[in-house]
Amino acid sequence: MFARLIKFEFKNLLRDRMTPMLLAYPLMVGFFGKYLLENETFDENGIRIMIVALTIMSGVIFGSMSGFSILDDRDDHVFVSIRISPLDIRIYVWFKIIFVYIMSVLSNLLIYWIVGGFGIDLWLYVIISMLLAMQVPIQAFIVNALATNKVEGFMAMKGSGFLMIFPIGALFFLDWKEWLFALAPAFWGVKAVQYQLLKPAIDLGLVEMNLSTFVYLGIGFIYNIVLIAVLYKVFEKKAL
Repeated sequence: MFARLIKFEFKNLLRDRMTPMLLAYPLMVGFFGKYLLENETFDENGIRIMIVALTIMSGVIFGSMSGFSILDDRDDHVFVSIRISPLDIRIYVWFKIIFVYIMSVLSNLLIYWIVGGFGIDLWLYVIISMLLAMQVPIQAFIVNALATNKVEGFMAMKGSGFLMIFPIGALFFLDWKEWLFALAPAFWGVKAVQYQLLKPAIDLGLVEMNLSTFVYLGIGFIYNIVLIAVLYKVFEKKAL
């Protein structure tokens, strides 16, 4: 059954006009960042933070793609067909979400590989990527909880722009003001990355941050999971 679902999703991806952009995005970000770092165009930490900001955008883009894919299925009455089939519609929805979630994680890791790392161990960046990619189900469920068609979906996507802007804004603050941006799901993963980028200065006592890398990550996973569960319940009541 899952083999057929994977084949079906690949066909959908090949037909989707967003697919070429999704495939090209990590390559463009990665090579652009690599070029800037190798040519010392700007401050190294500034470049890395900029790449992180662009990585946040990839999670929102992948999440929007997943959300619009589900909206397409609703418009094409695919959900109606699934309801009379042996396949549980909830399994179908989660499969689509997880499929794109994995793509988002791989996209983040591709950027990491092309850039040559951010001064962060690969195993730790995998964990951070898994947290940042949680924007996929969050964005997908926001779009489908608020919209019933593509026009409404586009408006919902624009309205949830804080998911991308807030974490970027949080990069400019290390004191109590960073908590003003903590509502955004990606905030916690971004601050974990920032801690690692500033770790040499933190170890020397030149810079202080409110929490450590693993506390940011731990709270981030809990917060994102709770948020996903709440948004899924809203989506389930409205669309399933």
